Amino acid sequence: MSQGAKKFWRAWDKFGVFAILIVIAAVFAILNPAIIQFDQILDVLSRSALIGVAAAGMMFAICSGGFDLSVGSILSLTTCVIAVTISKNNMPVWLAIVIALVIGCLCGVINGLLITKLKIQPFVATLATQLAFLGVALVYSDGSRVTISGGAGDAIKALSTSKVGPFQIQIFLLLLVYVIVYLIYKFTPFGVKTRAVGSNEAATRTTGIKVDKTLIIIYVITGLTAACAGVIQTSRLATGSATLGNGFELDAITAVILGGTSLAGGKGNVWGTLIGAIILTFVRSGLNMLGVGEAYQKLAIAIILLFALAISGIKLITQKEGK
Repeated sequence: MSQGAKKFWRAWDKFGVFAILIVIAAVFAILNPAIIQFDQILDVLSRSALIGVAAAGMMFAICSGGFDLSVGSILSLTTCVIAVTISKNNMPVWLAIVIALVIGCLCGVINGLLITKLKIQPFVATLATQLAFLGVALVYSDGSRVTISGGAGDAIKALSTSKVGPFQIQIFLLLLVYVIVYLIYKFTPFGVKTRAVGSNEAATRTTGIKVDKTLIIIYVITGLTAACAGVIQTSRLATGSATLGNGFELDAITAVILGGTSLAGGKGNVWGTLIGAIILTFVRSGLNMLGVGEAYQKLAIAIILLFALAISGIKLITQKEGK
């Protein structure tokens, strides 16, 4: 790889996702200046928590050389668990949330065991559990939308409507998650092991690192963050449904890839993932304000995913040719 190419990709790794955000913001500002008003920006940041929290866990999975296609179903399942346990079983809101988070972790354990013990490829394993977890959500909710009403509904909604000054509480939740993820990824042995597994799993095994344990923990984290996203979604809608997570896994994956995490594994980008989630939310919000329909919004997200995949692919090809 030439020195010029190396400099370009180093610059892209640092600033590429920020440049994309600036360009998209500028385009929407021209089309409708109201989109970049302060209140609207705060709303976008708050809404970014849904994708952003799940993408934080997904980053570990992709950095390790894997995927988790079950996060959308985990989100759906946790919304159903919270809604049903509160509305039909009269369970306290806090306990319903704790149970939902534990279930998210258990889903991650199942994914991790399928991948490490049965040696099933992550794509195939999580595709199977995507259907399994969705089936459980459908059975548990009787295939219907379950609404949380009364005081419990107000309590769960407070998780999304509460503010500190002009800032919604979910903005602080999002930042807290990313600070924790950054510290884990950058400064703990687990972060080092994740990068090592993604770079070369076979070589990592020869060093004595417990690769299987590391992978199981990675998928537990992914399941936990997907469940957290389920809590966020439930707090916004006061509703649980098996359909709420449809296609959500692609949003999380897009945010991670757009943020600069390598598809080949071994290299993650924590803050880039956060910006990727903000970009996706900003695009959806902007298109909504412009009156663009849901179908075209999905098309826009698909184009962004293809762009991110193309950039990642070109970078990998360039690096291989330069060796």
